[in-house]
Amino acid sequence: MIITTTGDAVRTAMGPASGADWTCLVRRGMLHSECESVEHWRLAPAAVLAATPRHGVEEAVLVLEGELALSTASGEHSVRAGQLALLPHGCAARLTAGPDPVRLITVRTLAAAVTDRLPPRVPELLSS
Repeated sequence: MIITTTGDAVRTAMGPASGADWTCLVRRGMLHSECESVEHWRLAPAAVLAATPRHGVEEAVLVLEGELALSTASGEHSVRAGQLALLPHGCAARLTAGPDPVRLITVRTLAAAVTDRLPPRVPELLSS
């Protein structure tokens, strides 16, 4: 099942004291900003991750274990293990862990509305 949200996305991380612990699996930056990342998250029961529109990225959240409550302007949805939630650019959302711990993977990338305004990327040539 894929859940997409519309309207008011990027998650802001909360430290281990809030019950959220994460590991960056891969990250790619451009100029002075992050443009892509894949992260593994472990959330304690009731821990919250927040997505805010100002970050300029789109995000996919794949739940590996447990269950999240996804709250957006369009309502609340349950996202269980094996399900994917898509948070588009401009979406404000709260991801709240259920009564059990949650493990998830997030994939973040710049939205087309952002990349369309960037100069074309030219790969560097490698000399032999």
